[in-house]
Amino acid sequence: MSSSKTRNHPPAGDAVSFFDRISGTYRDKYSGQSPFHRYYFNERLDKAINGLDLDGKDVLDIGSGAGNLYDALIRRFPQVNFHATDVSTGMLAQSRVPRDHQFCGHAYDHDFPVRSFDAIFMLGVTTYLDRTELERNLSFVAHSLKAGGVAIITFTNKHSLDYLLRAFFRIPVRFLGSGDNVLSSGIRTHAYSYKEVRQLLSPFLRIRQIDVHNHTIFPLNLLLPRPSLFIAERLAQVPGSPSWLRFLSSDLLVHLNHG
Repeated sequence: MSSSKTRNHPPAGDAVSFFDRISGTYRDKYSGQSPFHRYYFNERLDKAINGLDLDGKDVLDIGSGAGNLYDALIRRFPQVNFHATDVSTGMLAQSRVPRDHQFCGHAYDHDFPVRSFDAIFMLGVTTYLDRTELERNLSFVAHSLKAGGVAIITFTNKHSLDYLLRAFFRIPVRFLGSGDNVLSSGIRTHAYSYKEVRQLLSPFLRIRQIDVHNHTIFPLNLLLPRPSLFIAERLAQVPGSPSWLRFLSSDLLVHLNHG
């Protein structure tokens, strides 16, 4: 499925195998029948690109998955020069990103057709990276971001009620589940507190803003999706990121630049 530019083979690992396995249906989560997944993914996309003007700009999506960020950007910015990387060949196979702009493997292993980018996204990626791999990617982002450019990176919020409940239910869900979702797959994941995110990112880039997103709480978001979404949408209207709202928000979305 790869273009001649997609030379690297994806690294081995449980996460790669997992995402290869679910790649055929992953795109449907953005627009499919699950109200929770539709809300979660599209709220993240909206918050990630809100206020940006990327028409004619060079953009890199690290961990692009099935290309849903590309789909959102190309509608708003038809002249965007978009590049996608992912370690999963299955995910890239589902993407509408032009094949000569798909790169399989780690972003730092590739020679891209442009040397630096106006915007770099890492959405839903840090959860699956150990500390060494995460810092290697952050170093790449810092060196590959143009002056005046912006990086958008998300983190699982370690101090959220959603994360605490998922951790509590992980063993029974893994025992009873099918393995087709992260919680039941056995994949090792990584989460960070608000303070840890600041400490982790400060050596690489300047933090402009930290947003919160997804105010639903497991398992209510699956058992009672519509009431959960009603409450989540009201909480999303709260200005800023007060500490009590961070407790009710599963993810942190960080905007960065060189300062």
